[in-house]
Amino acid sequence: MPKIDIHHVALKCKKGKLKETEKFYTKLMGMTYADRPNLGFPGAWLNMDKTMFHLIEKEDDKTLDPWYRRAEVKSSVDHIALKAHGFDAYKKKAVAMGLDWRQMTLPGPGLWQLFVLDPNGVIVELNFPIAEEPAGSIGPGTDRLYPPLEQQSKEAQARTKKLMADERKRRTAKAAE
Repeated sequence: MPKIDIHHVALKCKKGKLKETEKFYTKLMGMTYADRPNLGFPGAWLNMDKTMFHLIEKEDDKTLDPWYRRAEVKSSVDHIALKAHGFDAYKKKAVAMGLDWRQMTLPGPGLWQLFVLDPNGVIVELNFPIAEEPAGSIGPGTDRLYPPLEQQSKEAQARTKKLMADERKRRTAKAAE
C-alpha cells in the first residue's frame, strides 16, 4: 500500500467556543477558511498549506453507535485523518486484523472514507480520493456507515440513501454478469 499523509485533524470545540476557536486559528495561526458542506452540525474547515483543521461543535447521540460511548469521546481531538490510496486493500486488511471500522462516501469532495480505531481509542479516518483509486476498485459498501445515517443532516441522508441504492444496483448488475 502506498505512503499516506495527514489530510486533517478534527478538533472538538467546547459548547459556545466555535467562533473563538476559529478566530484563534485564523488570526493567530494564519489559517484560511475552506468550503465545508452542510454536515448537520456547526463547524468550520480551515486550511494550513496542504493540511486542514476541522473544527466541530457537537455532542454525539450515544445510542446511535457504540463508538459514541467510548471514554475517549471526551477528548478535544475528535480524530486524525490521513490521505490514503487503495481503499479496498486497507479495508481488507482492517477486517483481517479484526479492527472495529466504519465507512462512508463523500461525493462533494470525491472521497471514499474508512474509519478505524487505533489501540488507544483514537479514530483514524483514511481519505481516499476516488479519482486516484485503482481501476476496478469497489469502495465503501452500504453497511457500517459513519456517522450513522440517523445522525446525518437531511441533505446527507438523502445523498447517502441514493448512494446506497446506486450501490445495490451496481452490485446486482455485477453479480448478473
